[in-house]
Amino acid sequence: MKGVKVYHTIKVLSDRGFSIRSISKNLGISKTTVLKYLKITGSNDLSKLISVQRVSEFDQYNAYLKDQLEAYPSMRITKLYRKLKEKYPSLNCGKRALHNYVQKMSLVKKGSSKRYYEPIETSPGLQVQVDPGESKVKFEDGNNYKIYFVVFIFSFSRMKYVYFQDRPFNTLDFIKSHTEAFTFFGYKSKEYVYDQTKLVVINERYREVWLNEKFHQFALENNFTPQVCEGYDPESKGKVERAVKEVKEDFLYGDKFLSLADIRIKSTDWLSRVNNEIHSITNESPSALFKEEITLCNIYKSKELSYKKRLVDKVSLLSFLGNKYSVPQKYQNSFVNVIVKNKMLLVFSIDEDIKIAEHQLGDEKGKRFINNNHYRNYSDKLFELKKKIKEESKDIKNFDEVIDRIEKNNPKILRDQIRGLLKIVRNNSVTDLEQFVPIILNLTFLT
Repeated sequence: MKGVKVYHTIKVLSDRGFSIRSISKNLGISKTTVLKYLKITGSNDLSKLISVQRVSEFDQYNAYLKDQLEAYPSMRITKLYRKLKEKYPSLNCGKRALHNYVQKMSLVKKGSSKRYYEPIETSPGLQVQVDPGESKVKFEDGNNYKIYFVVFIFSFSRMKYVYFQDRPFNTLDFIKSHTEAFTFFGYKSKEYVYDQTKLVVINERYREVWLNEKFHQFALENNFTPQVCEGYDPESKGKVERAVKEVKEDFLYGDKFLSLADIRIKSTDWLSRVNNEIHSITNESPSALFKEEITLCNIYKSKELSYKKRLVDKVSLLSFLGNKYSVPQKYQNSFVNVIVKNKMLLVFSIDEDIKIAEHQLGDEKGKRFINNNHYRNYSDKLFELKKKIKEESKDIKNFDEVIDRIEKNNPKILRDQIRGLLKIVRNNSVTDLEQFVPIILNLTFLT
């Protein structure tokens, strides 16, 4: 009977003026199938057509789909379809067809009944809804780690931003997430809506709200009004609650990450995608509506106007005004803050807000400014390195003299010198090294 239902649905949509393409898209079937049903003129033709056992295109991807659903049984169809399309670009069927196919798979558990709320629409520029969340995330090392985040969403346009960290939020963290959101959007709304979190509210009695003093001061300085939802009132901030769920299910769940920095970097790509997709309620992309919304918002200007965010690449370099500057290796593939003062480029970590590097600002373009200390490994303890080299060179005559003289004459780069000696000892025979020890001493310590 399913074929009969599809046939009648196609006929109704066609009679209402829907094109073959729009019918195909809405029902998740091919245009060829739509044409076949529209050409049916009698009951005999219909019974012949629907009696044919069709082979699904997804059958050839069944093993991959099972692997994904066994590992992540609650994965959203939208994310599953996106991963399938990335792995098999030749895929022709749509998301709705995948949804129908997955529902037939025995691995899928029936979800609990959902609650539906009537969406409350607001005027442009009036409101941003804010809500913290947390989720366990799989990392490449095989462990699960709890990640904490705050979601910001403009109620009119649905433009989103998410701030991540690896510890529970305190008030200062919560304030920092707001400044990051202001910077991302470039604008501030007139009011921000929260639940009764201790980060915003310290007490409420008879609807008299006592705000957290630090956060209240922050709101006054940035000229916005905090609005607090009543308890058990999901309609008041339903947009952000849905967005929190989207962060958990469509971004974090179903993937593995290298680190918190990796999550932050990949979240920028995810935000770019979801902010440019057509929204099911507004039928517009958030980024398109946001252009209308910002005309009624306040422009955000950072207190430190010369303060900039930069991404450090995989070789510990950041780009600034046409040149590249080094930072310590631990900040590879993560964001840092930079500022120019007195012709010096100062680099600060975002999390700890401490200075991690400084360089003379280059006047020319295309230059690299490298501090070799940024590439040195300080994790090895010096006494352990000395113990290693003495143990491994104990059979080499007079080699202890080499070690002693290096320590005396090169104290600032002793770790690097000892690591170099270890390579020499490990890559050469005792006989060869004994012949070259006098030469090494003479060459190394010429004055």
